[in-house]
Amino acid sequence: MDNDFGLKRRIKDALRLYEGDTRVRDENGQLCPRQWADPFRKDEKAYQTLNALLFPGISNERARIFKENRQLNPVYVQRLEETLEVYCDIFRSMCWGREDRPEELVVRRVERMDSVELLKKGRTISFVSASKAPYSSSFSQKDGVALMEIHIKPDMPYVDFQKALGEEYARRDEKEVLLPPFVEISMEKVEMNKAEKKAVRDLKGSRPEEKYKVETKRFSCYSGETEEDELLRGRETAVEALKAMNRGEWQQDFSAYIAWKRQLRDYLENRFWRIWTSFPENHLQQLTGEKGSDADGQQVNADSRPDAKNQ
Repeated sequence: MDNDFGLKRRIKDALRLYEGDTRVRDENGQLCPRQWADPFRKDEKAYQTLNALLFPGISNERARIFKENRQLNPVYVQRLEETLEVYCDIFRSMCWGREDRPEELVVRRVERMDSVELLKKGRTISFVSASKAPYSSSFSQKDGVALMEIHIKPDMPYVDFQKALGEEYARRDEKEVLLPPFVEISMEKVEMNKAEKKAVRDLKGSRPEEKYKVETKRFSCYSGETEEDELLRGRETAVEALKAMNRGEWQQDFSAYIAWKRQLRDYLENRFWRIWTSFPENHLQQLTGEKGSDADGQQVNADSRPDAKNQ
């Protein structure tokens, strides 16, 4: 099997799903104008649900649904087995080549104020999307925002979409860089300059409230004990919770859903740590597509991407 039809293509498709690229691959593995009909692949805002599931409590869901008038997609819980592999494939893309990065990377993010308070605890909560481009209101459609200047050490796990996807990157103007959850960080409040204040407006037209310099320290996971079977047993409760929130039924008791999300984070910490500790030892083998497996037990030349004919 050609290397591009193996793990590399599967990982590219996980990144494309995250960024909202809904194009189908043809029988030759090339992207074509046809769009996925499969609800798992056709959601242009998949990242919103993937990230909301990683936040504690339901404040992130409330911000996205109630304050920002968006919907979260229950399909990513209904088809949890596929979603877990998407999470892990995105993280695998972040592990490649970290020993070859020559210098610190500085990127920018417009963050919700609610999330800033959680980040002050010293660790990323979900995937963190930032840009190599200047601050822009195109990334600020949130209710109450702060600016973040993120300094990423070269040995951190992260993925530069331009480099990872190449010609397949559908949104090159965004110049997106993605950090994973579980990165230890430090935050320092700094002054905004006049240009930064003018560049960004939130959902209600307000200027950023604060600016922070964020520095990555290290990637650290704790040994989670949740098994996949436990997550699968609780997913129907999580599906119904998302549907209720989408309907605006905030008076319900979401404690079971919140507990399920804690299990999801616990499970992913374990999976991510096993993947992280398999690099760079398996780096060359995985990039060349030679048969083998990483520390997470994933066959590196397997293609689990759904065929275009199954869209």
